[in-house]
Amino acid sequence: MYQITKSPFGQFEKFNIENPDSGNGFSIVPEAGGTVLDIWFDGQSILDGYQTPDELAEGKWGKCAILFPFPNRMRDGQYQWNGKTYTFPINNAATNNAIHGFVRHEVFGHESGNVGDHSASFSITYEYDGHLEYYPFPFALKITFTIGDDHKFAMETKVTNLHDTSIPVGFGWHPYFQLTDNVADTSMQLPDCEIVEIDDRMLPNGATTAFNDFNALKPISDTFLDNCFLAKSDYALTVSGKGRRLLVEAKAAQFPYFQVFTPPHRTCVALEPMSCNVDAFNNKNGLVELAAGDSWGGKFIVKVVG
Repeated sequence: MYQITKSPFGQFEKFNIENPDSGNGFSIVPEAGGTVLDIWFDGQSILDGYQTPDELAEGKWGKCAILFPFPNRMRDGQYQWNGKTYTFPINNAATNNAIHGFVRHEVFGHESGNVGDHSASFSITYEYDGHLEYYPFPFALKITFTIGDDHKFAMETKVTNLHDTSIPVGFGWHPYFQLTDNVADTSMQLPDCEIVEIDDRMLPNGATTAFNDFNALKPISDTFLDNCFLAKSDYALTVSGKGRRLLVEAKAAQFPYFQVFTPPHRTCVALEPMSCNVDAFNNKNGLVELAAGDSWGGKFIVKVVG
């Protein structure tokens, strides 16, 4: 039977949603941007998440962060909408860009939780009143996480436009998966896709090319990636190590892009479904132009075999 418990986590409150019998579950801190700390299958976490409250508060690397209203980078933090120019704060100094929106720093509310013998769900919500000058567009964001004894973890999002005109919307998630002590010993397979070519500021130059390096499952070895890819159809991103295989499955209609990042500490790999391209507020690739009162949503699944 699954159960939901809560406990202090430094200045935060952590929720554990887990089945003690199967060892499957996850932990989350809604008030720290809805950050997931761990996902367990058979009692073993598949994440390289924040281990302490101080790490969570610092937020380095954006581990398991919710990326909204845009994922990835925005050129100079600037975009135009309905004839006006807006500027997000520059928070990626190395490239002089804005990165990953702002809700990862916001307080989500715990809306509901449902538990059963073989699965459980937990929903969080964030309602925004449009007070930030660089994104003056009210919205409501709801995210539901589901875990089951079928070794699947699902994340489903729904955003509703509370503004009186259309608003620009992009969504992503930033999980760091760890199956081995060194990512060199992790194998990876990517679907049929194209790599988004970028300039020296990690922004798209308008071109994409076929990417075949990981058509078949093979060790990551010394490969370094911090790149966006365009999927050609519904897809699964696969990593394997120490007898376990993990898949991130998404629909191309909802998440046509994904980012793969092998961070410098080389302990994990980030597999990041994204609803839009890098700098989508400017290039419009995959950007959702959400009409007043309308909603957009998407879902992806993480599952472990073995």
